Amino acid sequence: MATGYGADDIRTGREMSNEVDAKTARERAKAIAEQRRAERRNRKRRCVVCGVEESDKTPLTAHPEGIGPACKDEITCQTRRAAAGR
Repeated sequence: MATGYGADDIRTGREMSNEVDAKTARERAKAIAEQRRAERRNRKRRCVVCGVEESDKTPLTAHPEGIGPACKDEITCQTRRAAAGR
């Protein structure tokens, strides 16, 4: 009596459940990763010297020593740093 299925084609409920669980886990991991990427894109950068957040009034550029983002105007940045140290 041939059913058209080989012995390897028949799956138990447990195997199907494992596949569904694995697929759900992958989809959840993708959603978490996308959320983290969105948070990184929306996060404000801070100056590594004085700690001020980036805005239109205080644009940040690369620090000359390559240690991270720094204020474009170095004199104002040093003034803010000195004022914060008091």
